[in-house]
Amino acid sequence: MQRKYPYNALKKQKKSYSGKKKTHTFKVQAIIHYKTQQILSLCMSKGAVHDFELFKRNLHLIPKDSFVLADKGYQGIYDI
Repeated sequence: MQRKYPYNALKKQKKSYSGKKKTHTFKVQAIIHYKTQQILSLCMSKGAVHDFELFKRNLHLIPKDSFVLADKGYQGIYDI
């Protein structure tokens, strides 16, 4: 017998469900000032979102002429 779920319940699940990991995911990205240890940006997202996409969402919070240290997930960072 097949269970019937309300449409809203299924739609809500899709927002945080990662098909690759076969689980619900929640990603948090923090951008911190190296010397002062002050949090410049804190970005959160449900589901499968690329690291660089989260970075671009909060790009305006990073001071100009800043040195950014990041891994390979941020290729193309110096182009923007």
